Amino acid sequence: MNRFKISCKIALISFGIGTILFVLQAINRGLNSVTIIGYYYVGLALIINSLVLLILLFTLFLKKTKIETVKSMGILLLNIPIAFLYYLIVIHNLI
Repeated sequence: MNRFKISCKIALISFGIGTILFVLQAINRGLNSVTIIGYYYVGLALIINSLVLLILLFTLFLKKTKIETVKSMGILLLNIPIAFLYYLIVIHNLI
């Protein structure tokens, strides 16, 4: 399996787990264990996705598969605005 497929799978898994935690938080409003797990998850996902993004950046400069690399980076970076939106909604519901 090449790094492009792996990066897309990591992006989809991050999105899926984040969405599940967001839905659980929406069902169980307030500060609870889901909120705490979600914060730890966001930190872990940030680290993993950042490492994958760095690998893709190195690949962008070293390999000739630039279009595929940029597509993979775009898919990976799509999680940022989604995670930020989830964060804003959770914070708004906690206040």
